[in-house]
This record gives sequence, structure tokens and C-alpha cells, in this order.
Amino acid sequence: MQQIVQNVVINRQELNSIEFEIEGIEIPLAPGEEQTFEILVTNQGSPTHIHFSVSEDLKGNITFLRDNPYVLQKEYVSAVARIPRDGKVLTEGKIFITAGYGSKKKGFPVQLGIKKEKPKEPEDEIQVWEDNDELRPYRPGGDTPKKKASNPKGSGSGVGGFSASVLKKLLGSEGSQSRKAGNKPKKPVGEADKLSLSLALGGFLLLVSLFSLYFVLPEGIDFSVSFPQALVFSILFVTCITYLLLKIMEDG
Repeated sequence: MQQIVQNVVINRQELNSIEFEIEGIEIPLAPGEEQTFEILVTNQGSPTHIHFSVSEDLKGNITFLRDNPYVLQKEYVSAVARIPRDGKVLTEGKIFITAGYGSKKKGFPVQLGIKKEKPKEPEDEIQVWEDNDELRPYRPGGDTPKKKASNPKGSGSGVGGFSASVLKKLLGSEGSQSRKAGNKPKKPVGEADKLSLSLALGGFLLLVSLFSLYFVLPEGIDFSVSFPQALVFSILFVTCITYLLLKIMEDG
């Protein structure tokens, strides 16, 4: 059975009235193809003749096998839709039905061919907020901004670094070498700072020497350290170490 694309009812509302159950039809065809379809006509009144025709755009594309059928109750009207090889890919028009010997005429839209899909528009770039409060586009797969590597000051580690820092303090070095723009210049070392730093360093070295001497003395020598002496030794040692560390941190 051929495809029924439209149902038409006549004489239902009034004499020679025409109604379409489908607002519009689409017949997908490519150039060089053709397709046969049917229109079902139902007559709810007196038997009558009706006439089929098409708009100017569809002339030559749709042909009715019976364009003036006589409808008693139900009638199937066959038609052939075709697109020439050199014809349009998509054609739009109307199929008209005339009843009452020309007194009533009504049509429904027909789309013949394949409608091309519009290319999808590229998706909008994702917008992200950066730390500097500027809205910049983020592209997936793009290079991520690299953070600038910080260039910390080179400072010695262990005993060598400690001694070098202390010696710089003692000599009053002001860092005469060229510095990069934006670095803060160090404060010049005053005479009072030199004296206090010399005393702290000397006391530290003396305490370390005494502590080392306690372990290298022969066992035959009777040498003992009382609690007050050990307490004073610890206080002086911690004081010297703390002062030297504070000066090194201030310098660095």
C-alpha cells in the first residue's frame, strides 16, 4: 500500500467545506528520485467532484493520476512526486483542492526535497577570572600561564654559610656588588653592632671550646661541673646562639 500523506474531509462543517487533518507534509527526495503517495478524501455529504492542483513552484514536480475524482464516501487519490536530476534540492509549494465546481478552494503546504542542516556555530569560549581581575578567554588544551620562578638569595648552608654570614657582619659588608632593581639595600653595620656581634661570636666560640675540652681531658684529672656552673653555661650558650641567629636573619 502506498504512503498516505494527507487526510482530507469535505462537506463536514458545511456544504463544500474542506478540512485538512495534517497542516503540512514533507516528502524527502534527492535529485533524480521519485516517490508515489496517496491522499485520502472522505466525503460526509452528497457525492461530488473535486479537483487537485499545485502551486507554480511544484508544477512539474507533482503529478496526480486522477486530478478530478468523483468522491462518494472515501476515495484514494494517487500522485507521483519527483525531482529532476538538475532540479532544486528543496522546493516548497502548496497542493490545492477545489470543491463545489470552483466555489471553494483550499490548500496545504508541501516541502519537496531534503532540507540542509545549518552548520553548528562554534561554542563560545569559556570565560574565567584570573588573579588580576581581568576577564580573559580560556581555550581548552592551551598553554597554562607559567609562574615566574622566584630567585631567592644565595645563602650558605651549614657551618660554612653560618661563618660566612657572621664574618660579613664583623667586616661591615654593605653588599657593594650590584643588586637587581627592587631589592632593599642592607643597613650599614654600626660600631655598637660590631662590638656586640664580636662579643657574641667570641663567647660562642669560647663556650664551644670549653664544652669540647671537657670531653678531651684525660680521665685522671678530677674536673667536675656544678649545677650553677652548668646553668650559667647553658644560659650564655643559648643567648649567644639566639643573638647570632637574629643577626643572620636580619641580614638575610
